[in-house]
Amino acid sequence: MKKNLLVILAVLTFGYMGCADDAYKPTPPAQPDSYLPETYGSTWRYRDSIYHDNADSTTPNGIKIDTLSLTINGNTTDFNGLICYNAVMSSVKNGPGMVYFHAQQHNLGLIESAAPFGLTDFDLLVDNAAVGFTWTSIPTQNRLLNGSPVKSVNTVKEKNITKVVGGITFTQVVHTTANFQVNVDGRGFRNIAYYDIYLAKNIGLIEKDSYVYGNLNETETIIDYVIK
Repeated sequence: MKKNLLVILAVLTFGYMGCADDAYKPTPPAQPDSYLPETYGSTWRYRDSIYHDNADSTTPNGIKIDTLSLTINGNTTDFNGLICYNAVMSSVKNGPGMVYFHAQQHNLGLIESAAPFGLTDFDLLVDNAAVGFTWTSIPTQNRLLNGSPVKSVNTVKEKNITKVVGGITFTQVVHTTANFQVNVDGRGFRNIAYYDIYLAKNIGLIEKDSYVYGNLNETETIIDYVIK
């Protein structure tokens, strides 16, 4: 959902080849009772607060506020065999875009466009995993960021919690984290970005907090939603 990705994250390009849009063929694997529903017509609206202009900034340059809307439009996109369910995105400040939801073998995630830099794949949750479960995913197709190996180390931190977001109380919430790490010059993997992710059962993503080099960069919080 980021339109203002920092440069070091924006170059997490996929270079996906042969992706194609198509109308729904199978029933979406993530139904309304999922942590990431993919059902046609489902809509979410978010407040997007951006605190920093670039990854090197340690003091806020003023908070930029945007409103993002996502609506599942009934089409799918095939990214090299990964079937995604398309969500049309509307940004008050940045205009239209597209986000791609995917659910395979209990693994829920989304692919976000950071035009003109490319696409980044976020693994959000393994929905049958216990608290403390950790898994590794690759946010780029070629496994590299600026020529260096990149990975995301993801962890289930909390399950079945209650969380208040934007004055709304959500139950059956799962809290996961993602650490983006890069191995520069073979010196070992080091964190470059950290994400706190909250998903509510039957609703989807309700909050995502993004940190770069330890600094809060962006917070996305749900305003309202309609799940079909």
